[in-house]
Amino acid sequence: MKTKFTLVILLLSYFSIAQVGIGTLTPLATLQIDGEPTNTSKTDGLIAPKITKAQLIAKSSLYGAAQAGTIVYVSDISGSTNTPTNNIKRVGYYYFNGTVWNTMESTAGTVSFTASLGSGSGTVTNATIGATAFLTVPLPNVTSNVGGGTWNATNNIYTVPVTGTYLIKSSIRLIDGSTNSPTRNIFQAVHTDNIDIPDGIWQTNSGARWTMLYTRIANFAAGTGLRLYIYSDGIEAKLSDASLNISLISLQ
Repeated sequence: MKTKFTLVILLLSYFSIAQVGIGTLTPLATLQIDGEPTNTSKTDGLIAPKITKAQLIAKSSLYGAAQAGTIVYVSDISGSTNTPTNNIKRVGYYYFNGTVWNTMESTAGTVSFTASLGSGSGTVTNATIGATAFLTVPLPNVTSNVGGGTWNATNNIYTVPVTGTYLIKSSIRLIDGSTNSPTRNIFQAVHTDNIDIPDGIWQTNSGARWTMLYTRIANFAAGTGLRLYIYSDGIEAKLSDASLNISLISLQ
């Protein structure tokens, strides 16, 4: 009995200072976990502690500098918030940096959309936008749609999938030639409605071979529909090309 007890003590001492392996006898780091990927009857993976935001708030006083690096899976975000949980905006994995909880998701590039009107040729009229009205620009060529946003090809409206801050870039190009591009005031914007907004821009085209660029950074709620539209003052606008790019840069 004494021999067995001594062996247990020795083993406990060994594991207290050695590298630990789960599913392997030769761990290559402080902790190594090997699953059984070829065993179709068993699941693999590591499940972090699941906790609600309300439960985290109740434990706020327990988390400080010593708990920096802690990882949890927040399963519910309903209820109030406090300073440490202010960045918890959606269900998912979060890490504690010693002061606040931050998402482990990379937001940049997770939502993006790109569409265009033509091929870039300045000699072909691909769309004619009527004069003296705020009208949507058609964008039939969708080259990228990542992250769950939806595109309505009939109304030319992109619906953002998540609440957050978005970077928006768009452009329009009038057909080449002064005959088709007489000077006039043109408004361009990307917004929820076809109206004159402070975030839009007015410019006067210079005649032949003229491109108008537009950039906006704004917060939009999930489910918001956005469209590219222009106002051509007094004269219809013959467009050879146009483009729209929408990218999520941070969650809210």
